[in-house]
Amino acid sequence: MVNIIIDHEKCDLCGLCVEYCPTHVFYVRANRVFADNNKCVECYACIPLCPRNAISIENPDP
Repeated sequence: MVNIIIDHEKCDLCGLCVEYCPTHVFYVRANRVFADNNKCVECYACIPLCPRNAISIENPDP
């Protein structure tokens, strides 16, 4: 499982990640975007989609 990191300092709540993630990993609560790592299929489409470069993904050590 990957660890999706959202930089809340950079995120402007544009909603692109929430709208376009194919497995609905991202959600908004209390004016912040969060991610459900368990739903991620590691397509990495969210990284270039984010206009503020607020999303990064850490892969666990094998």
